[in-house]
Amino acid sequence: MFLRRKKEVPKGVPVPSHLGDLWHILQDIAREEDPRFQEISVAEHYNSSAEGMKDVKRWLSIYERRLDPKKEYRFPPSAARYRGHCLVRRNWPHGLRWDAFNETTLLKAPIPQAMDEESLKRALDDYLAAAGKAPEGQEPDTVR
Repeated sequence: MFLRRKKEVPKGVPVPSHLGDLWHILQDIAREEDPRFQEISVAEHYNSSAEGMKDVKRWLSIYERRLDPKKEYRFPPSAARYRGHCLVRRNWPHGLRWDAFNETTLLKAPIPQAMDEESLKRALDDYLAAAGKAPEGQEPDTVR
């Protein structure tokens, strides 16, 4: 079908046989990122706003990277970077919010959206400290 390839697919990565399968794969990736997607469909999210559309495209890139680890996805060069995350200002229907995305996995950091970049950095610092990830130049056990 449309994603069949002659090369091998990494073990554990599903290959869709039709477009409906691809939506189910994207739904699984969305759930991996945010438990709210147990109740919300990615198709609904895609149609809800431009930011929802960007999320679905990013999830598709995550899937493509799982199929082919050489596949590259880059956040906009204008976006701020902080501690391995890309800080993105997003224009949702409910207002402007900031989100942090892991530049390695492309998944959204499991922290609440923030009203400004500095609040997002503080929340990201707290999350990374709780996860035992120290800022550059520090050992994990010295993080408070």
